[in-house]
Amino acid sequence: MFKKLCLALLLLTEMAFAYHTTPEPVQKPAAILKDVMSFLYYKRDYLRLTEDFTGYDASMNKISTAEFFRQFATGNYLPLRLKSNFGGNEYRLYPLNAKVNKDLRSVLKGEGETDYRHFKMEAKPLPGLNYTNINGKVYNQQNTKGKIVVLKCWFIACTTCNAEIPELNNLVNRYRNRKDVLFVSLAFDPKDKLVAFSKKTPFNYAIVPVKESYIAHQLNINEYPTHLIVNKQGLVTKVVNTAHELTVALDHEAAK
Repeated sequence: MFKKLCLALLLLTEMAFAYHTTPEPVQKPAAILKDVMSFLYYKRDYLRLTEDFTGYDASMNKISTAEFFRQFATGNYLPLRLKSNFGGNEYRLYPLNAKVNKDLRSVLKGEGETDYRHFKMEAKPLPGLNYTNINGKVYNQQNTKGKIVVLKCWFIACTTCNAEIPELNNLVNRYRNRKDVLFVSLAFDPKDKLVAFSKKTPFNYAIVPVKESYIAHQLNINEYPTHLIVNKQGLVTKVVNTAHELTVALDHEAAK
Protein backbone atom coordinates (compact mmCIF):
# COMPACT_ATOMS: atom_id res chain seq x y z
CA MET A 1 0.00 0.00 0.00
CA PHE A 2 2.78 2.40 0.98
CA LYS A 3 4.68 1.53 -2.19
CA LYS A 4 1.62 2.26 -4.36
CA LEU A 5 1.10 5.58 -2.56
CA CYS A 6 4.71 6.58 -3.18
CA LEU A 7 4.41 5.71 -6.87
CA ALA A 8 1.21 7.74 -7.15
CA LEU A 9 2.85 10.74 -5.49
CA LEU A 10 5.87 10.42 -7.77
CA LEU A 11 3.62 10.34 -10.83
CA LEU A 12 1.71 13.42 -9.67
CA THR A 13 4.99 15.23 -9.04
CA GLU A 14 6.24 14.41 -12.52
CA MET A 15 2.96 15.58 -14.07
CA ALA A 16 3.08 18.83 -12.12
CA PHE A 17 6.69 19.39 -13.19
CA ALA A 18 5.80 18.74 -16.82
CA TYR A 19 2.84 21.11 -16.60
CA HIS A 20 4.95 23.97 -15.23
CA THR A 21 7.94 23.37 -17.52
CA THR A 22 8.02 25.35 -20.76
CA PRO A 23 8.01 22.80 -23.60
CA GLU A 24 10.97 22.75 -25.96
CA PRO A 25 10.41 23.85 -29.58
CA VAL A 26 10.44 21.19 -32.28
CA GLN A 27 13.18 23.21 -33.98
CA LYS A 28 15.39 26.05 -32.78
CA PRO A 29 13.97 29.47 -33.74
CA ALA A 30 17.33 30.64 -35.10
CA ALA A 31 17.35 27.77 -37.59
CA ILE A 32 13.77 28.44 -38.69
CA LEU A 33 14.40 32.17 -39.11
CA LYS A 34 17.67 31.81 -41.01
CA ASP A 35 16.00 32.65 -44.31
CA VAL A 36 12.74 32.27 -46.24
CA MET A 37 13.47 28.72 -47.40
CA SER A 38 14.26 27.60 -43.85
CA PHE A 39 10.87 28.89 -42.73
CA LEU A 40 9.09 27.22 -45.65
CA TYR A 41 10.67 23.87 -44.77
CA TYR A 42 9.56 24.38 -41.16
CA LYS A 43 6.07 25.25 -42.36
CA ARG A 44 5.92 22.10 -44.48
CA ASP A 45 7.11 19.82 -41.70
CA TYR A 46 5.58 21.32 -38.56
CA LEU A 47 2.97 24.06 -39.04
CA ARG A 48 -0.55 22.67 -38.68
CA LEU A 49 -2.51 25.79 -37.81
CA THR A 50 -5.62 24.59 -39.65
CA GLU A 51 -5.94 21.79 -37.10
CA ASP A 52 -7.01 22.17 -33.47
CA PHE A 53 -4.22 23.59 -31.33
CA THR A 54 -3.41 25.32 -28.05
CA GLY A 55 -1.88 28.76 -28.49
CA TYR A 56 0.34 30.77 -26.17
CA ASP A 57 1.54 34.35 -26.32
CA ALA A 58 5.21 35.35 -26.12
CA SER A 59 5.14 34.98 -22.32
CA MET A 60 3.62 31.48 -22.51
CA ASN A 61 0.19 32.63 -21.36
CA LYS A 62 -2.59 30.57 -22.93
CA ILE A 63 -4.66 32.66 -25.36
CA SER A 64 -7.68 32.06 -27.59
CA THR A 65 -7.28 30.89 -31.17
CA ALA A 66 -8.68 34.21 -32.39
CA GLU A 67 -6.14 36.18 -30.35
CA PHE A 68 -3.33 33.90 -31.53
CA PHE A 69 -4.16 34.55 -35.18
CA ARG A 70 -4.67 38.27 -34.56
CA GLN A 71 -1.18 38.59 -33.12
CA PHE A 72 0.35 36.36 -35.80
CA ALA A 73 -1.16 38.65 -38.45
CA THR A 74 0.84 41.63 -37.13
CA GLY A 75 4.00 40.17 -38.66
CA ASN A 76 5.88 40.42 -35.38
CA TYR A 77 5.88 36.73 -34.46
CA LEU A 78 6.81 33.24 -35.57
CA PRO A 79 4.28 30.54 -34.61
CA LEU A 80 6.75 28.23 -32.89
CA ARG A 81 5.57 24.65 -32.52
CA LEU A 82 6.35 23.08 -29.15
CA LYS A 83 7.03 19.52 -28.11
CA SER A 84 3.81 18.93 -26.22
CA ASN A 85 3.93 17.30 -22.80
CA PHE A 86 0.38 15.98 -23.16
CA GLY A 87 -0.09 15.39 -26.88
CA GLY A 88 -1.87 17.65 -29.33
CA ASN A 89 -0.55 20.69 -31.16
CA GLU A 90 0.88 23.58 -29.15
CA TYR A 91 2.34 26.83 -30.48
CA ARG A 92 4.01 29.83 -28.90
CA LEU A 93 4.18 33.25 -30.55
CA TYR A 94 7.94 33.77 -30.75
CA PRO A 95 8.89 37.48 -31.12
CA LEU A 96 10.99 38.37 -34.16
CA ASN A 97 14.21 40.22 -33.41
CA ALA A 98 15.96 42.89 -35.49
CA LYS A 99 18.14 40.28 -37.24
CA VAL A 100 15.21 38.77 -39.16
CA ASN A 101 15.43 40.06 -42.74
CA LYS A 102 12.61 42.01 -44.35
CA ASP A 103 11.78 39.31 -46.93
CA LEU A 104 11.13 36.75 -44.21
CA ARG A 105 9.19 39.30 -42.19
CA SER A 106 7.01 39.93 -45.22
CA VAL A 107 6.40 36.20 -45.71
CA LEU A 108 5.47 35.73 -42.06
CA LYS A 109 3.12 38.71 -42.12
CA GLY A 110 1.45 37.37 -45.27
CA GLU A 111 1.04 33.93 -43.70
CA GLY A 112 -0.44 35.47 -40.58
CA GLU A 113 -2.85 37.70 -42.46
CA THR A 114 -4.07 34.79 -44.59
CA ASP A 115 -4.55 32.50 -41.59
CA TYR A 116 -6.41 35.20 -39.67
CA ARG A 117 -8.65 36.01 -42.63
CA HIS A 118 -9.48 32.33 -43.09
CA PHE A 119 -10.18 31.91 -39.39
CA LYS A 120 -12.60 34.86 -39.42
CA MET A 121 -14.60 33.17 -42.20
CA GLU A 122 -15.45 30.26 -39.93
CA ALA A 123 -18.93 29.94 -38.39
CA LYS A 124 -20.38 32.30 -41.03
CA PRO A 125 -22.68 31.54 -43.98
CA LEU A 126 -21.04 31.13 -47.39
CA PRO A 127 -21.84 34.24 -49.47
CA GLY A 128 -23.62 33.76 -52.79
CA LEU A 129 -24.23 30.01 -52.72
CA ASN A 130 -26.07 29.73 -56.04
CA TYR A 131 -24.05 27.89 -58.68
CA THR A 132 -24.66 26.10 -61.97
CA ASN A 133 -22.02 23.64 -63.12
CA ILE A 134 -20.89 23.06 -66.71
CA ASN A 135 -23.51 20.30 -67.08
CA GLY A 136 -26.40 22.48 -65.91
CA LYS A 137 -26.74 21.13 -62.36
CA VAL A 138 -27.70 23.78 -59.81
CA TYR A 139 -26.31 24.11 -56.27
CA ASN A 140 -28.02 26.52 -53.90
CA GLN A 141 -28.89 26.98 -50.24
CA GLN A 142 -32.05 24.92 -50.57
CA ASN A 143 -30.69 21.77 -52.23
CA THR A 144 -27.44 21.71 -50.25
CA LYS A 145 -29.13 22.03 -46.86
CA GLY A 146 -28.28 19.06 -44.67
CA LYS A 147 -25.18 18.30 -46.74
CA ILE A 148 -21.48 19.02 -46.37
CA VAL A 149 -20.25 21.09 -49.32
CA VAL A 150 -16.55 20.92 -50.16
CA LEU A 151 -15.44 23.80 -52.39
CA LYS A 152 -12.24 24.36 -54.32
CA CYS A 153 -11.36 27.80 -55.75
CA TRP A 154 -8.99 27.52 -58.71
CA PHE A 155 -8.28 28.35 -62.37
CA ILE A 156 -6.96 26.33 -65.29
CA ALA A 157 -3.53 27.98 -65.55
CA CYS A 158 -2.79 27.40 -61.84
CA THR A 159 -0.04 24.76 -61.73
CA THR A 160 -0.56 23.93 -58.05
CA CYS A 161 -4.31 23.65 -58.57
CA ASN A 162 -3.78 21.05 -61.29
CA ALA A 163 -1.07 19.15 -59.42
CA GLU A 164 -3.40 18.33 -56.52
CA ILE A 165 -6.25 16.99 -58.68
CA PRO A 166 -5.21 13.30 -58.39
CA GLU A 167 -5.16 13.61 -54.60
CA LEU A 168 -8.57 15.30 -54.65
CA ASN A 169 -9.95 12.59 -56.92
CA ASN A 170 -8.84 10.02 -54.37
CA LEU A 171 -10.62 11.99 -51.66
CA VAL A 172 -13.84 12.11 -53.68
CA ASN A 173 -13.58 8.38 -54.31
CA ARG A 174 -13.13 7.72 -50.59
CA TYR A 175 -16.41 9.57 -49.91
CA ARG A 176 -18.29 8.10 -52.87
CA ASN A 177 -20.84 6.39 -50.60
CA ARG A 178 -21.54 9.54 -48.60
CA LYS A 179 -24.50 11.13 -50.37
CA ASP A 180 -24.38 13.94 -47.81
CA VAL A 181 -20.98 15.18 -49.04
CA LEU A 182 -20.77 17.28 -52.23
CA PHE A 183 -17.57 18.27 -54.03
CA VAL A 184 -17.83 21.47 -56.08
CA SER A 185 -15.07 23.50 -57.72
CA LEU A 186 -15.30 27.20 -58.55
CA ALA A 187 -13.12 28.38 -61.44
CA PHE A 188 -13.06 31.82 -63.04
CA ASP A 189 -12.27 30.51 -66.53
CA PRO A 190 -14.89 30.68 -69.33
CA LYS A 191 -17.32 27.78 -69.49
CA ASP A 192 -16.09 26.52 -72.88
CA LYS A 193 -12.50 26.30 -71.63
CA LEU A 194 -13.63 24.45 -68.51
CA VAL A 195 -15.59 21.99 -70.65
CA ALA A 196 -12.49 21.38 -72.78
CA PHE A 197 -10.37 20.97 -69.65
CA SER A 198 -12.77 18.41 -68.18
CA LYS A 199 -12.54 16.30 -71.34
CA LYS A 200 -8.75 16.13 -71.10
CA THR A 201 -8.26 16.00 -67.33
CA PRO A 202 -10.29 13.68 -65.08
CA PHE A 203 -11.55 15.79 -62.17
CA ASN A 204 -14.23 14.28 -59.95
CA TYR A 205 -15.51 17.59 -58.59
CA ALA A 206 -18.46 19.37 -60.16
CA ILE A 207 -16.96 22.25 -62.18
CA VAL A 208 -18.65 25.64 -61.87
CA PRO A 209 -17.64 28.72 -63.89
CA VAL A 210 -17.80 31.87 -61.76
CA LYS A 211 -16.57 35.43 -62.03
CA GLU A 212 -13.16 36.14 -60.55
CA SER A 213 -14.74 39.05 -58.67
CA TYR A 214 -17.00 36.62 -56.80
CA ILE A 215 -14.02 34.68 -55.45
CA ALA A 216 -11.93 37.77 -54.76
CA HIS A 217 -14.56 40.10 -53.32
CA GLN A 218 -17.46 38.04 -52.00
CA LEU A 219 -15.42 35.10 -50.74
CA ASN A 220 -12.41 37.33 -50.02
CA ILE A 221 -10.00 34.73 -51.41
CA ASN A 222 -6.85 35.62 -53.34
CA GLU A 223 -4.70 32.50 -52.99
CA TYR A 224 -5.07 29.50 -55.27
CA PRO A 225 -5.96 26.82 -54.64
CA THR A 226 -8.15 27.53 -51.63
CA HIS A 227 -10.55 24.96 -50.19
CA LEU A 228 -13.62 25.63 -48.04
CA ILE A 229 -15.82 23.26 -46.08
CA VAL A 230 -19.44 24.26 -45.50
CA ASN A 231 -21.29 22.22 -42.88
CA LYS A 232 -24.84 20.87 -42.99
CA GLN A 233 -26.13 24.08 -41.43
CA GLY A 234 -24.64 26.16 -44.25
CA LEU A 235 -21.77 27.60 -42.20
CA VAL A 236 -18.11 27.65 -43.18
CA THR A 237 -16.14 25.41 -40.82
CA LYS A 238 -12.68 25.49 -42.38
CA VAL A 239 -10.67 27.33 -45.05
CA VAL A 240 -7.36 25.76 -46.13
CA ASN A 241 -4.86 25.85 -49.00
CA THR A 242 -3.69 22.27 -49.48
CA ALA A 243 -5.27 18.92 -50.27
CA HIS A 244 -3.72 17.40 -47.15
CA GLU A 245 -5.22 20.08 -44.90
CA LEU A 246 -8.56 19.60 -46.64
CA THR A 247 -8.48 15.85 -46.05
CA VAL A 248 -7.82 16.27 -42.34
CA ALA A 249 -10.54 18.92 -41.98
CA LEU A 250 -13.13 16.97 -43.99
CA ASP A 251 -12.52 13.76 -42.07
CA HIS A 252 -13.10 15.74 -38.87
CA GLU A 253 -16.29 17.37 -40.16
CA ALA A 254 -17.72 14.20 -41.71
CA ALA A 255 -17.26 12.30 -38.45
CA LYS A 256 -19.65 14.61 -36.57
